[in-house]
Amino acid sequence: MLHTKIVYDLMTNRHNTASYRYQDTPNTHNSSNAKSTHCPSTDIDVMAIGESMLAVRPNLEDEAFEWEVCGAESNVVRNCSALGLRTAWISQVGTDLAGDLVLSSIKNSGVDIGNVRRLPDHQTGLMLKEVTEHNRRVRYYRRNSAAAAMTPEIAAAISQNPKILHLTGITLGLSSTCRQLAESLINNRSSQTRISFDINWRPTIWNSSNASTVLRQVANKCDIVFVGLDEATDLWSATSVADIRKLLPNPNVLVVKDGGNGAYADLLRQAWFVPALNGPVVEPVGAGDAFAAGFLSGILTDQDNIEKCLRLGHITAMSALAQCSDVGPLADERTTRFLLEMSPQQWRTAHLNLAYPQPGLTIKNQQYSVS
Repeated sequence: MLHTKIVYDLMTNRHNTASYRYQDTPNTHNSSNAKSTHCPSTDIDVMAIGESMLAVRPNLEDEAFEWEVCGAESNVVRNCSALGLRTAWISQVGTDLAGDLVLSSIKNSGVDIGNVRRLPDHQTGLMLKEVTEHNRRVRYYRRNSAAAAMTPEIAAAISQNPKILHLTGITLGLSSTCRQLAESLINNRSSQTRISFDINWRPTIWNSSNASTVLRQVANKCDIVFVGLDEATDLWSATSVADIRKLLPNPNVLVVKDGGNGAYADLLRQAWFVPALNGPVVEPVGAGDAFAAGFLSGILTDQDNIEKCLRLGHITAMSALAQCSDVGPLADERTTRFLLEMSPQQWRTAHLNLAYPQPGLTIKNQQYSVS
């Protein structure tokens, strides 16, 4: 009965805003059948490679289950797509229901999934979120998943030269072949492509004792690096932006996220800090990915305005913070422009609430609507 209830909710997408349509799901089992369905090969702004999973969590009020798709890399391109960029996601999923739902959700977000492989002998990763009134615990079922079986052959099959290729440390930790894939992409990138790398430290997926060294060496080869100050402390005992910059001297752009305090951007000769926006925090998962998407969008549209890039990162992060899902509704264009153009003093007093049904922006007790 429990299994039937889960499947019913998955198939009807009872609590998920994105509809599931089986006929929209590509029926490809290998790369030779995969065809690009959205963007010409020369028109990709941001491409991401990594694992996405089906996440299931209980809805305590309705005694039912909710489902969503989660994965750091696809979270980034889904948010980038919502910000108006042309995006693509490359990975491997199983030929199972979870794979159908993952592909459908990502495609319905406007992301090109034409180069995703489907493996009949591997399952799609699954995440179960156990939620109570006072506790939250996540269990992963991703060992030997289709994504963990990715190899450097995938890199050879990619015909696009995106403006930005986004990778994360999660992929490095999934398997030795995934690590080889990431390193191949970084070492053999086109001169037209900048590599964005988010450390995304997940100690539970690493079997290697040299994770800190691997992550530092790989990050140091990339153009844009995102890392949380807490992650840098855990990995390298670094407690400041200056400490991290000494460890990572090569990236042109180093972005250090300091949770609710704000974010720093170090461009070798100059540095910026923008405090985080005020607003409700329902769940922090996905906020870092949303921040990265906003920052990368700013880099592609106005790379000389780093303060704007940081602000757009914070604005986009609020979409994930204000609700339970990793990817949430963004602020409308008018609100975003207003926030980007306001003075530093106004920014510090702004309160952005993207939680539905009553989203809103407040500045010094003055309320503004958010459509």
